[in-house]
Amino acid sequence: MSKSNWFNGMWETKGWNLREIDYQWPSAKWPIINIKTGGPQKMGRSVAVGVIAVGDVAIGLISAGSISVGVVSFGAVAVSWLASFGAVALTTYLAGGAVAISHGLSVGAVAIGNASIGAVAIGKFALGAVGIGQFALGAVGIGETAYGVVAIGEHGLGLIPITADFANWVKGLFTSK
Repeated sequence: MSKSNWFNGMWETKGWNLREIDYQWPSAKWPIINIKTGGPQKMGRSVAVGVIAVGDVAIGLISAGSISVGVVSFGAVAVSWLASFGAVALTTYLAGGAVAISHGLSVGAVAIGNASIGAVAIGKFALGAVGIGQFALGAVGIGETAYGVVAIGEHGLGLIPITADFANWVKGLFTSK
């Protein structure tokens, strides 16, 4: 056994040597755990389907892969029902990633959801550099109630307030009672 090649040659210092992983447990017909990934580039992608699925394309309750679909998903494009984490994450409850879209909590560079946290946050409750929502907080806050350096909306507070409340206050300075 050499330092560059150990565990019967599975691990190599120069990568996986374009090896394909194809593993199903307990059986290939009814896999609970299914891992299909790697290998030389071919026309199609490896699709893994199982309770726990890992692969180029993964479909399962818990899935991880370039494209993953499941209840909980991890991957470049992750679509799920409960939670998704990846470059593009779409889900019902919890999304995290560069672009995170959910009905519940979204955290990411661009976050869209009821409660959103990110550089650009869009939702009912938005917290970010640019926050857009019913309640928005950020360097630029845009919404019904907005807080930030620049606050744009019906109500709010900011160094540069562009709000209806501020406009009414300025108008009141010039009108007689």
